[in-house]
Amino acid sequence: MKLIIQNNLPATSRVWIYQANRVLTAAEANQAQDMINSFLPNWKSHGKQLEAAIELYHNLFVVVFANEAAEAPSGCSIDSSVAMIKQLQSALNIDFFDRLTTAYLRQGELLLCKLFYFEEKLKSGELNADTLVFNNMIDTKAKLVESWLTPVRDSWHKQLLPKEKV
Repeated sequence: MKLIIQNNLPATSRVWIYQANRVLTAAEANQAQDMINSFLPNWKSHGKQLEAAIELYHNLFVVVFANEAAEAPSGCSIDSSVAMIKQLQSALNIDFFDRLTTAYLRQGELLLCKLFYFEEKLKSGELNADTLVFNNMIDTKAKLVESWLTPVRDSWHKQLLPKEKV
C-alpha cells in the first residue's frame, strides 16, 4: 500500500495522525475534505498563517502536517486543529480519538480491530511479528513515509507479541 503524499512540505514537518474507528464512506470522505479545506486557510499561529496541510488517507486517517521551521504551531493553534477534528467527528458520527482500535493489513486488505482482539490474534498466531500495522505514534513527515506502515516487530505494537515471539 504505497503512500502518496500530496503536499510539498519538508520531511521534517511535524505530523499528527487521527485514525477513525471505521472507514469513511465516499460521501463522508468528501464531506471531511470540504471541512478540511475550509479550516486550513484559516489555521494560524499568533496571527501568522501556518505552512501546513491536512490529508485524508485510506478514508480512515486524517493526517495534519505543519512545517515547524517556517512557523511553529502554538498551543492555541494545535487546540484549534483538534477542535476541527472534533467537528469532523461530530459531523460524521465517527470517533477519531479511539486509541484502542488498531489498523493493519492482511493479504493487502486494510482491517481494523480493537487492541484487545489484535493482541489475541497475535497470541493465537493468526497475526505475527511480520503483520503490517499503522504506527500512528510517529511524529514527522519523514517517518510517515518511511515507517508509518511497518511490521509489528518494528512498532510499539511489538509489546503485544507473546514473549516467545519477540
